[in-house]
Amino acid sequence: MLKFLRNKKTAKKVWIGLAIIIIPAFALWGFGGASRNKEETASVGKIFGHSVSIIEFKKSLSAVKTFALMRFGDKLPEIEKYLNLEAQAWERLVLLHEAMTRKINVSDKEVITTIQGTPYFQDKNGFSNRAYNETLRYTFRVQPRIFEEQTRQNLILTKLYEQITKNVKLNDEQIRQEYLKTNQELNIDYIAGLFSDFAAKIKPSDKESADFFEKNKALFKEPPTKDKPTHTPELAEIKDKVKTYLIQEESKKIAESKIKECLEKIKNLSFSQAAKVIGLKTGQTAFFKLNGKIENLGNAEMFWKAAKELKTNRPSNMLSDENGYYIIKLGSIKPIDEAKFAKEKQEFGQKLLAENKSKTFADFADSSMKKAQ
Repeated sequence: MLKFLRNKKTAKKVWIGLAIIIIPAFALWGFGGASRNKEETASVGKIFGHSVSIIEFKKSLSAVKTFALMRFGDKLPEIEKYLNLEAQAWERLVLLHEAMTRKINVSDKEVITTIQGTPYFQDKNGFSNRAYNETLRYTFRVQPRIFEEQTRQNLILTKLYEQITKNVKLNDEQIRQEYLKTNQELNIDYIAGLFSDFAAKIKPSDKESADFFEKNKALFKEPPTKDKPTHTPELAEIKDKVKTYLIQEESKKIAESKIKECLEKIKNLSFSQAAKVIGLKTGQTAFFKLNGKIENLGNAEMFWKAAKELKTNRPSNMLSDENGYYIIKLGSIKPIDEAKFAKEKQEFGQKLLAENKSKTFADFADSSMKKAQ
């Protein structure tokens, strides 16, 4: 295939970035019965109701390995264990099937132009037939005919990507709002009912622990082992564990109850007075960003998003995370540096658009994988 290319000495310097094809693994697909002892034509699995032979799967796996080599080069051995190439091979087959149903094709000329422009195959004079053959032989360990077909498929997937994401667009306001999420700082006043504050004061009796155990035995089931089936230990064996669970549950109930009571008090009292009456912690944070951390509270995202929706001096509804329940009030919002935004807007917008396109295609791929099963 493409004999003309393998004999060609000159080339255009056109690099169509294969890295635009983002093919993450969204589902784990097993090998079925694939083994060296089976016939290459044996079925290794099915997509869209059609059997996939071992040889078809191996071709797809070879393609994703070649693609990974082109993307990661010498670093591939270090990160290959994180890539799940087998899952990507299945996804490649599924996406190629989707492209086929959409009648997406790639001409020989497009394949030639792409390979000619690939940096791997260049020397100071442009495309090098020698570099091409030596790279395929010693680096990618694949025959030219096979590599050219892999390239054709990569370009088909690129066209599929472009078709799926062509309507993904951003306007100026969307770019600005996303920029604010990344760069804008604000602070809050807060009332906190932390589970740990109440847990220290809870001292359950043996009877309370026993009653809790009887009502919640499902919490303490242990998975089967080689020697035992699934079972629930006797209370005496896990007494401390039961007490810990009970304290955790009770502290959550107390914290939730007190925050709800505080929300009622705020209707008639000031923010700080209501907290004082109920006996809850209060504080004011330093300025923080969406993806930052808040001292004493932890991850900032929930608080930042809630605060952005609040009007001045209006308390939030009850918020919660793994540490407790909260009521917050917006303090101040720092304005962004408008000159800096204007300078960074174009690059930020391009990056954001690429991310949105990638997510759109990832969702399409995920949906296709589910349909293929």
